[in-house]
Amino acid sequence: MHLLFRIFYRLRCSGRELVPRTGPLIFVANHQSNFDPPIIGAVIYDRPSKGIARNTLLDSKLLAAYISAFGVISIKRGESDLVAIKKALKELAAGRCVMIFPEGTRTQTGEMGEFQRGFWLLLKKSKATVVPVGIDGAFDAYPMGSSPKLRGCIEVMAGESMNAESLLEMDEKDGTAYVRSKVESLMLQCRENIKKRSK
Repeated sequence: MHLLFRIFYRLRCSGRELVPRTGPLIFVANHQSNFDPPIIGAVIYDRPSKGIARNTLLDSKLLAAYISAFGVISIKRGESDLVAIKKALKELAAGRCVMIFPEGTRTQTGEMGEFQRGFWLLLKKSKATVVPVGIDGAFDAYPMGSSPKLRGCIEVMAGESMNAESLLEMDEKDGTAYVRSKVESLMLQCRENIKKRSK
């Protein structure tokens, strides 16, 4: 799968060396398209993680196979975010990793939205290390409501990990804003890299 992204979308990954090799991790990323889970998987391939997804995404057999290949915590329609958090906490308690998109949905513009409250609750209860991840180019390659294009340029970048205890010294508003700023900074760096590659 990663090879296909490199061929069709010139996928470039950076920051692998910053991903902790042990312990439970919460990968926190911006959400540009349904391509995001395998794109992130390319930069964190040695720390497999499960993403959280509504089970309506699994209605399509092709999309279900595609998403399930990378591990998924499936949430039924109508279930609250607390159900997702409980399932994610089980993964983290077992020392595994979870991939979340705190915006709660894919962007409709290519820009980042605000983070939802579920991220902070997961952090507070798990005390897991947070790894920010930025993606750009995926929205252009596969925008919401459209079919994927067969050409594009995508970048993904992992940043410095953040200790839960340090983050939790901040209140929810400031801590969430701080993590969001780290993810957005990585996304914008990816955007700049794409511009340089496109010249």
